Amino acid sequence: MGYVWAWLICLVATAIVIVCGFRMTRSWRPPFLRDLVRGLAIATFAVPVTAGGEDPYWAPAYIVAFFEAFLQVEGDPIPALSALTLGWGAALLVVVALEARRLVQRRGQE
Repeated sequence: MGYVWAWLICLVATAIVIVCGFRMTRSWRPPFLRDLVRGLAIATFAVPVTAGGEDPYWAPAYIVAFFEAFLQVEGDPIPALSALTLGWGAALLVVVALEARRLVQRRGQE
């Protein structure tokens, strides 16, 4: 049951951080920069990765990467960093697609 509670707390905290981040960045210009920061933040908090050896659990990749890199004597942060890199790449693709859609809509209005 502790595993479920830990994920519930993590998801609620992530939702709060994302909502606050959206409110803080709503007036940023240009929109591409605002969307890029939002997308990278969501990707950082939302990507899970397995942690542990024999009986692996899922955990947020940024926590696993930090733990493996700085707190484990012989830790291996590469899997968590790889997952984060894939998440950031997906976020970047989404942001570029949104910006392309904005440009097409602007040209259609002119």
